[in-house]
Amino acid sequence: MKQTTTNSTHAVNTAGAPRQSLNRTWKKLLALAAPASAAMLMFAAIASAHVSVLPKESGTGAWETYTMKVPVEKDVNTNKVVLKIPQGAEFQQYEPVPGWKTTVDEKTGTVTWEAEGDGIAAGEFQRFAFVVKNPAEAGELAWDAFQYYTDGSIVEWTGDENADTPHAITTIGAAAGEEAANAHGQTAAAGTDPAADNEASDEAVSDPAAAPADGAESGADTESSDASGGAGDTQGETVSDPATVPADEASSETSGPNNSALLYVTLALSIVAIGLSAFALVSRKRK
Repeated sequence: MKQTTTNSTHAVNTAGAPRQSLNRTWKKLLALAAPASAAMLMFAAIASAHVSVLPKESGTGAWETYTMKVPVEKDVNTNKVVLKIPQGAEFQQYEPVPGWKTTVDEKTGTVTWEAEGDGIAAGEFQRFAFVVKNPAEAGELAWDAFQYYTDGSIVEWTGDENADTPHAITTIGAAAGEEAANAHGQTAAAGTDPAADNEASDEAVSDPAAAPADGAESGADTESSDASGGAGDTQGETVSDPATVPADEASSETSGPNNSALLYVTLALSIVAIGLSAFALVSRKRK
């Protein structure tokens, strides 16, 4: 009877050893998966918080409609955004945004959107659309943007792709967009003059007098003003004046790896870690 008790105790200890080993493995997998998942979420938050300009690719000489997306990454509102038009690009027109005053300064090459109300609140974003004629030569357009907050702080999105506050990049290529929309929304081959298409469209009207009269144009004031005037109201904070920042020249160099690549790598590692964790869980249940 004594011998039987000893064997029973030994059997319990033997069965418990693999279970303890499996528990240790499970804890290690969780320790690896948690940081990977946190890193993935961190990179996703960083990538989504950047001021971006789309499209990322366009054709040489095309009249491209660009859209700048401005998210709020602080707990206070954004009430003004200044965009520097890259060298070689020609600003043409903008889309009015309700509640925002738009000012175009051709001398400094800047476009300023200033909120007439509360602006963009925390957790929100706003899109600003505009038309630019691309350079005739292939290269890159770097969009320097200055984001103003109601607390007087300013975020300068003027760094390269590896900076904490990078500027958006659009690659201009001869084959990137063989057709682009002109000012009337019609398609035109890249490099052609949309003005000629507009004249042809106007001539197609048989009787202009029969066409309904357009409503009175809105009284949106687009008079030019020095962008540095708005930059001065920063509650004593020193910041680069958008008007004095030289426009980035078009570059023929291809951009290197950016935060998107890091995000994909982190996502892949997280998937692998989660897969290993699930396998360990299934093995544990079978034991």
